[in-house]
Amino acid sequence: MPTEPNDQTQLQTEDGSMTVFGHLSELRRRLIACVVCILVLTGASWNFAGRILDLIMQPVLNLLPSGLGLYYTGLPDAFSVTFRVSLWSGAILSSPFCLYQLWAFIAPGLLPEEKSQVPFLTLLATVLFLAGIAFAYFIAFPMTFTFFLTFSSEAMQPLLTVDRYMSLVMGIIVAFAVSFQLPLFLMFLGRLGLISPDFLRRQRPYAIVLIFIFAAVLTPPDVISQLILASVLILLYELSIFLVKGQQKIRNEALEAEDSQPDPATEKLDAPQSDDLS
Repeated sequence: MPTEPNDQTQLQTEDGSMTVFGHLSELRRRLIACVVCILVLTGASWNFAGRILDLIMQPVLNLLPSGLGLYYTGLPDAFSVTFRVSLWSGAILSSPFCLYQLWAFIAPGLLPEEKSQVPFLTLLATVLFLAGIAFAYFIAFPMTFTFFLTFSSEAMQPLLTVDRYMSLVMGIIVAFAVSFQLPLFLMFLGRLGLISPDFLRRQRPYAIVLIFIFAAVLTPPDVISQLILASVLILLYELSIFLVKGQQKIRNEALEAEDSQPDPATEKLDAPQSDDLS
């Protein structure tokens, strides 16, 4: 009777490449590793949730009149906010590991010289991710909060709830952290030869329209954060043109070096054959 194929046979084809089930199994394994890492760091962040929350609230507290703070109106709100702060902190702290898992999953489909760039791409993605968070905290927060607080008066005093404040803050942070990955994404497409600097220049008007739509969808419903994000994305798009140009140069040099290497089969055919004198 024919034996049942083992798991390794099901995950690989005859030439050693992965099947669809193999890729799905690999994806599941890496996603589980990311979830475990986030949960572990979320638990570690729980002990520092109060300090992290004070840090997050500081930009708006600096703008409020003396004696005013943030309030919560429901009994579960304080626990809910503490849990969300811990979870978001765990996700941010685990971002280098999760980004590495993403690039490691993509790596088998890359060329050897492209696989060697996975550690560099992971580092660059992490730096851009943290740069987006820093930009949101130090620039977008003060500008957004200052704009809205200018409408307060003696008759209209701000009474901010911590739950709604956290929703606004986390929405802005996610928007900027994700958006700052745009240069890396376009640079990766340029490295694969899917886009070129000329293509990006020709598509600039359409890209600007899409950027404003993307900013409106991704950010909370306020005009200031949308305009700030759209402006930053336009600058990142222009920066990406130069990065793609550099990647295109590297790719062309790699292809030229590959074409210049002699074919072993051709060398064997062209080699002089010794006469058989026997």
